[in-house]
Amino acid sequence: MKRALILLSLILVLSVASATAKTVNRVAVIVNDEVITTYQLDKEVIATLAKKENKNQLTANQFDKLKGQALSKLINDKLLQQRIKELGITVSAAEIESAVKDVQRKNNFTREQLNEALTSQGMSLEVYTQQIEDEILRYRLLGQEVNYKVLVTSREVRDYFDKNRADYDTEPQIKVNRLSFTASTGDEKEVAALNTRISVSRDLLINGENFDKVAASHGAAASGVSMGLVAEADLAEAIKTALVGVDTGGVSEAIEIGGNIHLFQVVERFSIDGDPFDFYRSEIEEKLKQEKTDLRFKEWQQELRDNAYVEFKI
Repeated sequence: MKRALILLSLILVLSVASATAKTVNRVAVIVNDEVITTYQLDKEVIATLAKKENKNQLTANQFDKLKGQALSKLINDKLLQQRIKELGITVSAAEIESAVKDVQRKNNFTREQLNEALTSQGMSLEVYTQQIEDEILRYRLLGQEVNYKVLVTSREVRDYFDKNRADYDTEPQIKVNRLSFTASTGDEKEVAALNTRISVSRDLLINGENFDKVAASHGAAASGVSMGLVAEADLAEAIKTALVGVDTGGVSEAIEIGGNIHLFQVVERFSIDGDPFDFYRSEIEEKLKQEKTDLRFKEWQQELRDNAYVEFKI
């Protein structure tokens, strides 16, 4: 309880600081020829706390560590912004608008619906648009400064495969969704109603309706889960039998297992013919490239920090 009270007191202090920023705002850090203020730091700390599930259980030391991490993030962000300006990297209004429209298209939103969705999350379209612009600028900066220097050779890909061959199971694999209903123990009408519900759900899935949407439409009367990617040989015999002849996108007939009635939807099938290395080559190359990119980014970010003038005022 005492630790929780310590944190709540700190949050109250931050809230007061935010409300009176004009009078208490001070320089926290000088980064080259720009500053980060205590007000900016307080906002970053509050935003970070809001994302933590255990925010009411942090000790004072844990809070200080979080505050230090928030300050370090602000410094790194400032250095990225300065590097973007130094290199003259820009993004046009048309490109930003195109990105916003792409978000609308993927979510099937009108502009008004997007506004409503953002408002429900405590964000304005203006702030969201600025975030998109920042992401595009950051992406272009990293492409220019980091990504182009990352190279993965064929030898590295082959060596990784040989060292981790056991991780690349060559047995046929299958990705399956399961929609489950509790078997009815009622009268004929209840059984008929359940069978109708199952039949309609199966038809919807076969015709391309979203699995999560179909599962959600039944509320507590059914549960839908992804069984993930599994080796077909590891499936229960009843499921393997039900999936015989079911192609990708298809749905099994309803089967009863353990007092529940299930529909199984085949999301994807994986079967490797020939050398498994050829099948996994691209996946391994992408994995190694990402690892190298992450490492190179950390090195590059540290180089920016080492070459910058950073003076702490708090």
